[in-house]
Amino acid sequence: MKAITILKPNQMKLLEVEKPVITEPDQVLVKIRATGICGSDVHVYHGTNPYASYPRVIGHEAAGEIEAVGENVTDLKPGDGVVLEPITYCGECYACRNGHHNVCRELKVLGCIADGTFREYMVVPRSQVYPFDPSRMSYVQAAVCEPYTIAAQANWRGDVRPGDKVLVHGAGPIGLLTADIAKSRGATVIVSEPNESRLAMAKNFGADYGVNPRKEDLDEFIGKLTQGEGVNVVFEAAGIPALISHAVHILSPAGRFVAMTYGKEPVPINFKEINAKELTILGTRHQYQKFPEIIEQLPGRLDRVDQLITHVFPAEKYEEAFAVLEDKESGAGKVVLTF
Repeated sequence: MKAITILKPNQMKLLEVEKPVITEPDQVLVKIRATGICGSDVHVYHGTNPYASYPRVIGHEAAGEIEAVGENVTDLKPGDGVVLEPITYCGECYACRNGHHNVCRELKVLGCIADGTFREYMVVPRSQVYPFDPSRMSYVQAAVCEPYTIAAQANWRGDVRPGDKVLVHGAGPIGLLTADIAKSRGATVIVSEPNESRLAMAKNFGADYGVNPRKEDLDEFIGKLTQGEGVNVVFEAAGIPALISHAVHILSPAGRFVAMTYGKEPVPINFKEINAKELTILGTRHQYQKFPEIIEQLPGRLDRVDQLITHVFPAEKYEEAFAVLEDKESGAGKVVLTF
């Protein structure tokens, strides 16, 4: 079978490897039909993901169909459509015991620590797949389930409530999906993005207001909109660490900041403002138990899904797909590979 593999940083090849087989009664064999390229896959490719090991089959956003099941799996059959959860956890550590399996001390992430979804077939535990109806959405559309779970997790962490004023920094795929989920929770959504085409797209993903911070004073805009109180929730999905320290100035008292990206260097924060406003600063990583709700909701969001997916390539054209994704002038949103 074919598998897109990072042999070492900046060296990626499509290899012929042995097709996996079921070895445990609770496993399933999945034929991967569609798999999205995430920014984290690009980081693994270039060697900038601190958790990655090599060689590594990358990818973690996937939809496929069941080809075979282990003897203990009675609720799935060959031909069933499934999406894959890309994390495994121990279930016993402090985080797992307290409902945070997504930050388990033994966490393994497909495409980073374990081989991922950029291959024709995978064997995974039954617990790692969630069925969906292919008549309600295609495999390519279903591959967006995983990114939507990230947005759902971030909104859960930020405790977005009806009537909240929410600011999303960045209108890349994750920023757009975060805005979409926030809007569905009843928030008024502001998206800050310097790329005009992405900013225009944000209006279709729940943004009530779009601000280009290179052309407009964001702080002044927020001050007028909120009558000086500040926004209630800020999501940093732009990958700019300085926005963390900036958030404490524009958040309202009792506001929440959700950091969705990783920075290389520590960021100074004014704790006087944090304490004065009693702000909450939150991390978010992967997701926990968000797949069922997203699978149920996604057929009603396909208009947005189809806008988000701008390019679909057969897996054999992986080099072209990565080039398009990394080209800031390509207009790429979500790029999906198919097998």
